[in-house]
Amino acid sequence: MPNKFDGSWNILAMTSQGPCSANTSYQVQIKSSNASVPGEDIDISGGVSSRGVVQLSIIKGSNTVPIMGKLNSDGSGSGTWRTSGGLVDCSGSWSAKRIG
Repeated sequence: MPNKFDGSWNILAMTSQGPCSANTSYQVQIKSSNASVPGEDIDISGGVSSRGVVQLSIIKGSNTVPIMGKLNSDGSGSGTWRTSGGLVDCSGSWSAKRIG
């Protein structure tokens, strides 16, 4: 069943603590509640609920980044993230905008 949040989203991740890049932008594809980043070597587990609740983890190399937040039906969203299990310890926030 299609999710009303399916489509392409531009995600801007901002670091508030730690040595990670200050701002990183991703184009995320959501399909049937599952999220992916086309063209990037990134695994994503979890997804977006039918109410827009974001609860997932991005896994890249040895780093796992739990992400929590909410997408809104007006095509916006926001939340928080934190690295765990890797060599660096960072945390911050993210904002989302639907692009397709």
